[in-house]
Amino acid sequence: MSSHITVVPEFSIRRIDRCAVAVSPLANVSVTADHALAILEQSFELTEHRQYVVLVDVRMVDDVSPEARRIFMAARHVLAAAMLGRGPMDRMLSAPYEGAVYPSEFFTDQGAAMKWLNLIHDLVCEDPIEHTMSLTVDLDPFATRPGAERTV
Repeated sequence: MSSHITVVPEFSIRRIDRCAVAVSPLANVSVTADHALAILEQSFELTEHRQYVVLVDVRMVDDVSPEARRIFMAARHVLAAAMLGRGPMDRMLSAPYEGAVYPSEFFTDQGAAMKWLNLIHDLVCEDPIEHTMSLTVDLDPFATRPGAERTV
């Protein structure tokens, strides 16, 4: 394990389960490539180098640089990302992540976002240790549901 974790003072990055992380800005912010790298590094450290699902609160994100977007979209240790926002502007910030190497979806309801992350987690997590993220896997995480706004 790395002896150094880059602190990202503009963001709250917290582990919410064995392989789940929540990221939210502490104030309005424009996300840079340095932010993206540090967020991914700290998230990976928090999960003790496990792949993880992430809840990203974009309600106070003003902009994401193209470099930061590329870094986030290529992150191989992210299993899925639920983007939590308020409305159309937040939805626009989240839309590019639908092309990421992992499943990503925009939500306006945190409960719906967490339910989706739980379902995706159960489908793709390969961690052999049983942990609390687990729900049932007989539900379709890609079905249309309240609180999820998806484009085709």
